[in-house]
Amino acid sequence: RGYDPATHTADWLPFARHPHITDPDYLVSWNNKQAPGWAAADDHWAYGPIYRSELIANRIKADIAHGRKMTIAQLVQSMDEPATEDIRAVELVPIMLRALGKPRNPALKNAIAQLRQWHADGGRRRDLNRDGHDEDNAAIELMDAWWPKLLQTEFGPLVGPNAFAAIKAMTTFGDTSFSDGWYGYVSKDLRRLFGGHERGKYSQIYCGNVKGKHFRLRGLKARCRRAVRASLAQALGVTPQQTYGAVCPKDPEPSCSDQNTFTYASAITIPSFPFQNRPTFQQVVTLTRNLPR
Repeated sequence: RGYDPATHTADWLPFARHPHITDPDYLVSWNNKQAPGWAAADDHWAYGPIYRSELIANRIKADIAHGRKMTIAQLVQSMDEPATEDIRAVELVPIMLRALGKPRNPALKNAIAQLRQWHADGGRRRDLNRDGHDEDNAAIELMDAWWPKLLQTEFGPLVGPNAFAAIKAMTTFGDTSFSDGWYGYVSKDLRRLFGGHERGKYSQIYCGNVKGKHFRLRGLKARCRRAVRASLAQALGVTPQQTYGAVCPKDPEPSCSDQNTFTYASAITIPSFPFQNRPTFQQVVTLTRNLPR
């Protein structure tokens, strides 16, 4: 406010009103969303209840619970483990499973079992034994095929094709950086129907809803469940070639598609390496104080 282009002065916000905290138990930074009470930029629509910094923060909170003190190894691990976690498997699979319920279809039951096991295994995208295939590979392939179909099924009918395309243009469905995406949209909408603490409710429920119609909550819940199950059934018909073939035509699977690759600008090249969703650099610093002798 009050910006003067001639002097580059303005009515700057007083320092005391900047987002700040004094003597916290911990601080986590992974390109975090804005502080509570502060708006995002007007071209950014991805911030919500699900954000990747939670993958680190949740581990720290667990390790320091009940007055415990973290070890340096635990601190490094709290950053290292989330580097291969899929935020959908960690944060969203539980509410997705509630929405799916208990279908009788054997194929759906098997798909649900795969997703549940992936969540229990930590929801990671990694190949520990280096056999060329991720652990929980089938569940990862299923999620990658299901995610766009779930979003279309959940939000498309009420939002409409034009608005849906416009929202997707502003905020992509997501990628393996798990920074921006529709993760919070799914979480809030499904929790509204299938239980779970929710703050800042949307103006309406999207899953199972249709423009110009009015459904009671029970009817919406049933319609949503049928739609979510149908989208999962559709995903079961998607082949790995369809999901990953554009990037990895000879090896269409997550471990290939997720590889970190480089653009070569000289005669010296660097080979691709397995997926790591990590910062540019990392360091661990231990602060001590010198006590008087």
